[in-house]
Amino acid sequence: MPLDPVHSSGSVDPLGCGAAEEAAAAVRATSARVVALDTRFGARGVVGTAVGAAVRAHRAAATRFDGDRDVLAAASEAHQIAGWVAFDSELQGLSRRMSATALSLARAAGDRSMEYFVLSQLALQDIHLCRPSEAARICDTALSDGVRGSVATLFTLRAARAAAQTGEHRQARRLIRHTRGRYLDGPRSGDPAWTWWLTEAEISWHQAMICTDADAWGQAAEHFAEACHGVPGHGRAAAINRASLLCALARARSWDEAEAVLVRDVLPHRGEVVSVRTQRMLDHAARLLDGARGRPSLRETARQLRRRP
Repeated sequence: MPLDPVHSSGSVDPLGCGAAEEAAAAVRATSARVVALDTRFGARGVVGTAVGAAVRAHRAAATRFDGDRDVLAAASEAHQIAGWVAFDSELQGLSRRMSATALSLARAAGDRSMEYFVLSQLALQDIHLCRPSEAARICDTALSDGVRGSVATLFTLRAARAAAQTGEHRQARRLIRHTRGRYLDGPRSGDPAWTWWLTEAEISWHQAMICTDADAWGQAAEHFAEACHGVPGHGRAAAINRASLLCALARARSWDEAEAVLVRDVLPHRGEVVSVRTQRMLDHAARLLDGARGRPSLRETARQLRRRP
């Protein structure tokens, strides 16, 4: 599938203009383009573009624009996005390096909002890699700093995930309830623009993951289904929600529901999103469904998940 229109138009140099203000705007325009591609098609096809744009922005901020704060802030955002794209592509070492540079640039620019965004991304990566102590430390530091509004809600969400991974299930449930309650109270004045993606569906997905850490697969499936209803249709988020739901149903041995989700929701959308995380979930679901005894049709249908679109 041709999913990389960034590359199709040739290499992008967002810093060809002379003025720092124009250069920062050009970096942000490229970043917005990468985000749009990732949201619609998944990360794998845009890793090179995202990393290349971030590196060029960093170089220009350090040399041609002599540490201009606006260019530094734009370069930090470019590295944060590159870190996310690498994360979704399961290039975790690259993701860590991009995020670490983003954090350094945000601090140099005095951009506290971006600093917290990057810290939340690092906490998410720690959780993904099953390093809950590191994630909890980041969250504790941010919350102790007095972050407010949706930023505080985000770090409470990350803290809930970390608690679940360390076996503190009661604390995790308390924190995720607090997270949802704060979200339902509505946005706060001064919330950064990047908190747009903190939705009820996102919270439901993480609540489902908390249930998986407690081996409560039926409850996890219920929350994954809520996430699916909250993000219908196409795109990376919808794809990972469907894959997560299928895995949970397979772990719960809810074969009828798993087959319905597989046939109705998963297989018709295969190939629309190129996300390594999503594909790994689908591979795991295929292995689980292959163990469905007495369900030959389900097992045969599930084998289609192993075939690359």
